[in-house]
Amino acid sequence: MSIIINHVMSSDIASGIFSDLLNYYKKYCHEDIKIIETSQPIDNADIYHYHRPHLEKKLKENSVVTVHHDLNDVDKWLHYDKFHERYVESKTVFCLNTTQQRILSDNGIKHTELIPHGYNTEIFHDVAEPKIISGKINIGILSKRYGRKVKGEAYLLELFKRLDSDRYKFTVVGEDRSITAYKAAEFGFETLCFERLPYFCYGDLYRQLNFLLVTSLYEGGPANIPEAISSATPIISNPIGMSNDYIKNGINGIILTGDVDSDATAIDYFSTNENYGIMSKNAWGTRRNILSWQEVMNKTSYLYKNLIKEL
Repeated sequence: MSIIINHVMSSDIASGIFSDLLNYYKKYCHEDIKIIETSQPIDNADIYHYHRPHLEKKLKENSVVTVHHDLNDVDKWLHYDKFHERYVESKTVFCLNTTQQRILSDNGIKHTELIPHGYNTEIFHDVAEPKIISGKINIGILSKRYGRKVKGEAYLLELFKRLDSDRYKFTVVGEDRSITAYKAAEFGFETLCFERLPYFCYGDLYRQLNFLLVTSLYEGGPANIPEAISSATPIISNPIGMSNDYIKNGINGIILTGDVDSDATAIDYFSTNENYGIMSKNAWGTRRNILSWQEVMNKTSYLYKNLIKEL
């Protein structure tokens, strides 16, 4: 007999991120679990899993929620007060990172579970050896560009001013990233840009990168953190989202400080052949620290089943 998990989206607005995530639920949750996605709750589901709980006035009694955003985000639509009562009502709150767990705990929400993003084993295969520098150092920026600066666009421009275009080049991927590529080119950087790239190409893409650069100010994930870790790519990131859980500053990546001069100096330091070789080897050695989507959904399946036993 199937266990019915109703994933409630609370809105008819399409989301590529949520669509991809639901596909992983459907593909990798236990065979006796049936995933049904709807905008509003159906009748008689075993568990209701909400992804936009702030759009609900009240949750079903047998419910869980996932925190997909950065709880420090200053966006008025994501203000914590809009979510708190729904978190209280849920039986379990799934968090993507430990920072979310800590903030929720500080607000009295103790019933949390850590369920991070995973990586796709069909795209990202095991890496035979650490990365090396061959020619210019290739820095990847893999995210949609947002005009409201949440992806750190102003900081990125300042970084372009301080890095040497004879040493570095950029690969940028994502909607409107042609704007980023144009600005990088203005500062003399060799730049490769894909506004749209089929996901099956991402394995090859990461193999060409020396660093992943994440300048976002707020993130729940982001999803490219597990991708970079699984591909043994050192990460340069602000201290946000899953970065805090998986990046050790100066070991397998660089945590940005917000001081562009200091950060550019750190990037230069770890981009010498010797220092990069050590960091790359560490990144290769910690590549198994991240969970695959199969492992994420296996853990999720057991949490669903344990919750049903408690209801």
